[in-house]
Amino acid sequence: MPRNFRADIQALRGLAVLLVVLYHARVEPFAAGYLGVDIFFVISGFLITGLVRTQLEQSRFSFWEFYYRRAKRLLPAAYVVIALTTIAAPFFLSDVGLREFRTQVVGALTFTGNIVFWFQSDYFGGAAETKPLLHFWSLAVEEQYYLLLPAFLVLAPRRWWVTGVTSLLVASLVLCLYVASREPSAAFYLLPTRFWEMAIGSLGALLPASPRLAAKLATLRFPALGLLLLIPIAPIGSQHPGVDAALVCLATLILLLSPSRGNVAVRGMARIGDISYSLYLIHWPVLVYVRAVWLAEPPALAIYAAVAFAVVASLALHRFVEEPFRQGFVTSRGRMASGLVAVSVLLGFSPSVAIAATQSKVDFAQIRRINYGLGSACVFSPGSPPQGIPEDCQTTDRPQLLVWGDSFAMALVPGLAKTVGKAGLAQLTMSGCFPAIGVAAFSKSSATVPYYSRGFGKDCIRFNNSVLGILKDRPEIGTVVISSPFATAVSKDFMLLKRSDDTFAEIEASVDGAAEGIKALVEAVRALGRRVVVVAPPPVASFDIADCLERKARGSVILGRYSDCKIYIGDYLRMRSRTLELLNQVASKADVGVISYHDFLCDETTCRTEIDGKFLYRDSGHLSYEGSEVIARKTGLAERLIRAAR
Repeated sequence: MPRNFRADIQALRGLAVLLVVLYHARVEPFAAGYLGVDIFFVISGFLITGLVRTQLEQSRFSFWEFYYRRAKRLLPAAYVVIALTTIAAPFFLSDVGLREFRTQVVGALTFTGNIVFWFQSDYFGGAAETKPLLHFWSLAVEEQYYLLLPAFLVLAPRRWWVTGVTSLLVASLVLCLYVASREPSAAFYLLPTRFWEMAIGSLGALLPASPRLAAKLATLRFPALGLLLLIPIAPIGSQHPGVDAALVCLATLILLLSPSRGNVAVRGMARIGDISYSLYLIHWPVLVYVRAVWLAEPPALAIYAAVAFAVVASLALHRFVEEPFRQGFVTSRGRMASGLVAVSVLLGFSPSVAIAATQSKVDFAQIRRINYGLGSACVFSPGSPPQGIPEDCQTTDRPQLLVWGDSFAMALVPGLAKTVGKAGLAQLTMSGCFPAIGVAAFSKSSATVPYYSRGFGKDCIRFNNSVLGILKDRPEIGTVVISSPFATAVSKDFMLLKRSDDTFAEIEASVDGAAEGIKALVEAVRALGRRVVVVAPPPVASFDIADCLERKARGSVILGRYSDCKIYIGDYLRMRSRTLELLNQVASKADVGVISYHDFLCDETTCRTEIDGKFLYRDSGHLSYEGSEVIARKTGLAERLIRAAR
């Protein structure tokens, strides 16, 4: 063990990985256990900066030596996990999941995983719990920091070190706070908005040693530890990274600058810290694959068994891979470097080999492709409201029907376009933006639902206003069809952003608040002399319906009560009780017709998810292209909508 080894730092690592594992296992009450990653960031900045600083002061720093030691320390264990995860992937992932996984492997191998997952984190991206290598994003951020920090310390005069790191820290923090409210996914995944967390650790390592400062900070040790234990249980901020991350990072810095004596608790937690890297690598793919088999959330016993397995496997990985390579299992540096390069290349191609070896005759990726309606050009991005109806977003020059709403409205369009006939239709849609005037939904916590930021709420309101403006200039459109799941507008996890002139007020999401916004839309459309009809969302499930149907078609293992891939009425009514209440209120207050799929798809106990061998859904709630067409044809949906509009 190194002479300057600090058990308290190893204990902090243990606490950090425990918080992350408990959060990923959804063990109450660690609602913000993801803050364990922020603890890791500060520790990494502190230790790496201290190492580089010492070597520079002793005139023995070498870039080759630095990166060689990092590679020897981090890559062997990571490569074993990537290899095992790849071998298992075809048995647990869907066609779509496998194709995403191939990109994830490349991201993990090139330390660009954070950028890969940023691109995969859009509205239509697969859920986080379906991405086996998602946790590699934080390793990528750290490695990117390791590329920049040593270069800065080598190139900058020593008198600039503290000032330079402080300036970069402040700039990164300001950028983070700005971006987090507008593009939460970017703030979460990218180095420029995470740099400040590691820079806090770096600054601590660069400060001159001061016994007086250490003594003062020692008095804050217990409050700092209290923060590290309390905030992951009861977060106080609504966005991440934000206030909670800042408090956790500062608390971690205090503990790093005020070394504590070893005791039973520290030594015990330090033992977990010893395997923290291996446990971090292993636990997530294990949980992803267990959830894939159960489709929905597995029983608690299965989750606990998965965590126990991850702990045992991490002990083995630490003992037989991580430690031997760290201590010089391969003594030849050239052989070690060439071996890592060769393994990197092999691992990069391995997902493609796995996909080819398990390729099905059925193109499930095509069946489950994103349903954009008439095309992706008709899906407007936040901040870019439509100025008119693009040519590709209408089936005739003078369409008589307008489909207005979010991704659920998009899913209606393929079937309606095939059955509406000469009347034609137009599509104006924005993912996640339910159709209403003067009101929109945004998430209370951007850490858990990053797409729905407060800025998104403003963009949604502007989008709906733009659609109304376009409608004024298109008199040939006589019927407006609005569609959405309307779930976010009544969810307890969301707020409503209400616009009054040029000001925006935040109110609690409620049936009444959402109903008023939809009623305002109906009245505004009718004031233009047009008719309106609402399409209720299709029955939804708590699991990925299309994934279940694909697994059943492949003969893969499916455990739990949803193995028949049907939607159970009781579950659906419970999940969407507030949405159904909202639609009833809208029908009454706005005197508008509401068309539902319920009678066609459901009996007294279950709802169908496939007809004539065709998948009706592409995920847990959106209709597939084929599903949209099957339902539209069999129910005469276009004619029903035109008749019901008023």
